[in-house]
Amino acid sequence: MLWGTAAVLALAGCGEGGMDQGPLDLTLHEVTDVGFQVPGAVIHDPADDVYLVSNIGGPPGQRTQSGFISRVSPEGEVLDLEWIRLAGDDLALHSPRGMALRGDSLFVTDLDCLRIFTRSTGSPVGRTCLEGSAYLTDVDVGPEGSIFVTDSGLQSGDNGMEPSGSDAVYRLVLEEGRQGATLARSPELGHPSGLAVGNRGIFVTTSGTGEIFRLTPAGEQTVVLPGSGRPLEGVVFLPDGGFAYSSPGQSAIRLVTGEGRIVRLLDEVADPGILGYDEARHRLLVPLKEVHGLLFIDLPPPEEVEAPT
Repeated sequence: MLWGTAAVLALAGCGEGGMDQGPLDLTLHEVTDVGFQVPGAVIHDPADDVYLVSNIGGPPGQRTQSGFISRVSPEGEVLDLEWIRLAGDDLALHSPRGMALRGDSLFVTDLDCLRIFTRSTGSPVGRTCLEGSAYLTDVDVGPEGSIFVTDSGLQSGDNGMEPSGSDAVYRLVLEEGRQGATLARSPELGHPSGLAVGNRGIFVTTSGTGEIFRLTPAGEQTVVLPGSGRPLEGVVFLPDGGFAYSSPGQSAIRLVTGEGRIVRLLDEVADPGILGYDEARHRLLVPLKEVHGLLFIDLPPPEEVEAPT
């Protein structure tokens, strides 16, 4: 584990070009060599003040029964490496990715099913499988309590992950007879990979087109960030009205402020996964799949990011 600082460049405008460049100081905390196995996502549980880490465990998209969930302190100490690790076809985690909390429920995407655990104990509650889906990637909870889930439309094949055409974004209402609705479903969605739901709408990142798009509750789609062709992974909203996203295609973490300025936080980040956010510490949580680690990025106050450079 290592604490350190790094300089980043704040960029005005909507591109990656250099405009109004100036340094920002970040505090970084890296957690490696502790037993993670391809960490795919990390979230903050504010009730217990711990981080939950989903470990894909083996080749993505395969029914290996090798996935597990870890508990980590905000200081980077692994409290329970295999907090959730179960055996049996109906219980085992195969390739867990995105996670979300609602009350005492923990939701975890795992291949074509959404698994549900008790937040405080990790005990299994049940699962909801989505017929026709291939590889569910992320999950988030809407302001009204409904559950939103992305399907990448990718499935494990002879040549790695291959398109299935099932790319989709779903809305589930689990309390009412497990009702569901398909907000969007099309091979043209570009392999949805990450998801954030809040007052700004439903933001979706894509691993195929490298685009971020917004969905309304009615399924209307608009572009937030044009496609670059380089895979994106996770997205989280920030209190100032902005958001951050991870880009495995660029090995980078980017931030867009509430005023629309792009901030180049970090480059040379080893295969970043689905981001989390610790609001109490104003900290980004980054899973590092390639090196089986985590990276915590303590962000400066929003006024420092927005200040002219």
